[in-house]
Amino acid sequence: MPLTPLHTVVAYLLNKWKKKLSLPALIVGAMVPDLEIPLVWIVTGGLYNRLVLHSLLGAAVLGTLIAVLLTVFAYPRAVSFVFRLDKVEIEEKCRFSSMLVFCCLIGTLSHVLIDSLHHSFNPLLYPFVNESFDALVLKNTIVSPTDFVSCLMLALLLLIFVWEMRKGKEGFWKRVFVE
Repeated sequence: MPLTPLHTVVAYLLNKWKKKLSLPALIVGAMVPDLEIPLVWIVTGGLYNRLVLHSLLGAAVLGTLIAVLLTVFAYPRAVSFVFRLDKVEIEEKCRFSSMLVFCCLIGTLSHVLIDSLHHSFNPLLYPFVNESFDALVLKNTIVSPTDFVSCLMLALLLLIFVWEMRKGKEGFWKRVFVE
């Protein structure tokens, strides 16, 4: 997906579907796989830009580990600083637990599965298979699969923002990043 933050739409929707899921862990997990892009691109000389963290195994193991660490140690600081929210309250939502680990796992896997709908190279089965797994790529769309998925996610993000703004400006950032 061209814009990594669009992956957070799925995190928000999952959290609204099952409130006991950790929104911060889902958000971080949904964004972690794209952390590998600059490194993989440099290491492979531009041959690949997605590899380990965009595979099912890599997302499940390494991606989840990275997401847990970032959720527990970095997310509360970053979100409280940028959006001026109560750091202690965010830290409580980001406390290490089996549910937090599960939500990070769900977040990383959701990212990989969304990407597998529209990217031309999908290393879903890496390191067992080096070839792209393209069985899930959307076909016969009016626009390119990437444009279709990006527009869909952007439309959903805008609907979420409108939905949350209708509840009032007070607590908006908390509702979309913490609750």
